[in-house]
Amino acid sequence: MRCSRHTTFILPAVVMLVLFGCCDTRANQASLPPGDTPPPTAFSRLDNAGQAADYEDAGYVIVYEEAVNNMAPSGVTVVDGYVLTKILTPAGCRDRAVLRWHYDPQSSFVQVREVNVIRDGARIPVDVSAVMDLPAPQSAIYWNDRIMLLQLPRLQVGDGVEVRTFRKGFTYALLDDAIPDDDRYIPPMPGEYFDIVLFANEAPTLEKRYILKLPAGKKLHAEVYNDALYSSVTYDEANDTYAWWGLDLPARIHETRQPSASDFVPKVVMSTAASWEAKSRWFFDINSDQFEVTPAIQEKVDDILADTGLSNADADRKAEALLHWVAQNIRYSGQTMGEGEGFILHPSTMIFEQRSGVCKDIAAMLVTMLRAAGLESNPAMTMAGSRIDAVPADQFNHCVTALKLPDGSYRMYDPTWVPYNNSIWSLLEAEQHYVVGDPEGAKLSRIAYSPPEDSPLTVTHKAKLSADGALVGKFQMEGSGALDGRMRRFCNVRQDDLVRRFAHWLAPIGRRLEDVRVKHHRTDDFSSDMWITLEYRLPGFALPVDDALEFVSPLMQVMLNDGNLFRAGAAHWDDERETDVFLYFTQLLEGTETIKLPKGWLVSDPPEIESVDETYAAFTAGAEMDGRDLRITQKCEVRRRQIPPDGYAGFKTAMDAARDWGERTYHAEKGGRR
Repeated sequence: MRCSRHTTFILPAVVMLVLFGCCDTRANQASLPPGDTPPPTAFSRLDNAGQAADYEDAGYVIVYEEAVNNMAPSGVTVVDGYVLTKILTPAGCRDRAVLRWHYDPQSSFVQVREVNVIRDGARIPVDVSAVMDLPAPQSAIYWNDRIMLLQLPRLQVGDGVEVRTFRKGFTYALLDDAIPDDDRYIPPMPGEYFDIVLFANEAPTLEKRYILKLPAGKKLHAEVYNDALYSSVTYDEANDTYAWWGLDLPARIHETRQPSASDFVPKVVMSTAASWEAKSRWFFDINSDQFEVTPAIQEKVDDILADTGLSNADADRKAEALLHWVAQNIRYSGQTMGEGEGFILHPSTMIFEQRSGVCKDIAAMLVTMLRAAGLESNPAMTMAGSRIDAVPADQFNHCVTALKLPDGSYRMYDPTWVPYNNSIWSLLEAEQHYVVGDPEGAKLSRIAYSPPEDSPLTVTHKAKLSADGALVGKFQMEGSGALDGRMRRFCNVRQDDLVRRFAHWLAPIGRRLEDVRVKHHRTDDFSSDMWITLEYRLPGFALPVDDALEFVSPLMQVMLNDGNLFRAGAAHWDDERETDVFLYFTQLLEGTETIKLPKGWLVSDPPEIESVDETYAAFTAGAEMDGRDLRITQKCEVRRRQIPPDGYAGFKTAMDAARDWGERTYHAEKGGRR
């Protein structure tokens, strides 16, 4: 279990890749039968790889990539890897000038065994002793990761770069002079193998192969997702050998608000674990000693419940109070505990003393405090930002807390994602898969769908327009679910910075703001949902045109320029889409705006009702005059957190309607007609 924003819990051998059986000895052409060709070599592969004109916007192409994984009965895996790259453009020379390898020194060992620049049919060896082994840049998580760098000689267009590596372990590794014993690199589940192999790179790839050799008779669950790949299975007395490969693989697509690459690129998920229940039991057993309730922890739990008047309350209210205490008091900062880091939870005694940890430690603190309150609780593994597929592999990057209910089911709590959030489980995590660590073994489960009405943002704007174009107004905003947390964080700044932040928020309607005043619900008060009131004065808001004033909806201008409060509407969407849209949460936005015009003024021909109702999103709006008041209403629903490409057109239609409505010009005239 890797508890990190950037890595999965136990993600074995994926990155360091090697050539298997790719010999560069030039075959004797004369000895081949007519029509046969010699086996490919690095030279022939480069010759046949094409030029820049064959690859749109690619600075280099990965010509051949292969990993051969040999698993021992203990679970220790050695990987021989090879990558052959061809430089296509001057930009490619720059991008490949320095080779990089990122390692976790506690769990793996890596050697860069050979690097060559291939130019004009010859190899130019690069001195691998020049590899620099440095601390990796780190923020929030400080687990002593390392990064190795190797500066290449000045590259030229047409060069090949050939890299051979060796790795032992179950995740990223550290360079050393001698190969350590296997004992240090036995995986967390001894004798088991897990991997998730993505068949897409940042550059086009002509051929990529992944080979896995398991001890004979070792059972493997494996499945290909997201697209087709070639595969084979062979057997001999010592090994069962599995292979997957892809040809002519395009570079990974990058689009606005897309999910993790594992949700859409071709991949193989594999595992030798018997089932999710086996994984669940392992996670429970390996962490069973980490939840000691010390007198100090018990005293703190008793104080929290007494202070909130919940000493005799029901389990739900106790759990919620303890959740918010942990969320607000254990900061996110990961320190290494040494052996077992990444999949063993830190002891709660350590977390309680240091008041810091990563997700697994924060979750463990809540487990311990719930147990101190007499509630049955266990840790659980989940995957934030991506789906988990059916194969029982380590597809996790996050740890949460599960409260066992009287009927034997679990209710999920996430103290890492709910600081300044009135929920017990962030609705940015709706529909996520999870596995609870349970002594009896738990199945793969999933959080329920959260409809838009679970995360509403209600905005009321009342303003008065003067004949000189000045606008004086007041916004009232209320949010629940995902929007409660986003509004709390928006206000969670120093008081001196609050007005400046909201002046920036109002900037889309004008930068000459005056008299900005802000009030809001306390961000650490979870007795009710979040609200904000915002008052302002804006000279020169409406533009004088002849004897009239022209302006746009202030409410929609603000919403369409703030991704925190209207994520789907604030983005600018391309006409076409190849990958899913991933928004994290559904949303209901309801806006009501009343602008009082100067006496004797009217808006000529207010726009008629606009309505779009598609599968994944909807938008409706209207405007009318009521005496001197211009009333504008708008309602938008984003109905799924993840929208597939075949639903993109309808989703974009609704978002375009919202933007068109928000940019519509209102024309006010003195004595104008209705």
